[in-house]
Amino acid sequence: MTNEKKIKIMCKWCNVYETCHIVSQEITDHHGNYGIDSVMMAKVKIHKHFKGNNYCKGSDRTITAPLDKTLKDNEKHKE
Repeated sequence: MTNEKKIKIMCKWCNVYETCHIVSQEITDHHGNYGIDSVMMAKVKIHKHFKGNNYCKGSDRTITAPLDKTLKDNEKHKE
């Protein structure tokens, strides 16, 4: 598991980088160009946030994303 749990990820519903945290990690098989690869996936919990006056559709959701891509994006958008 990564040392730092709080990260920023792009909310797919409102296209804004929001604070979230990693809930768990698991290894899944991915059928790529070169056969079956094992990919580390992270379950990420997006915190509640607003889109306009109402809560965003992506608020308070848990999504699954590739861990290496998620951490790489987090390094770019760290404050």
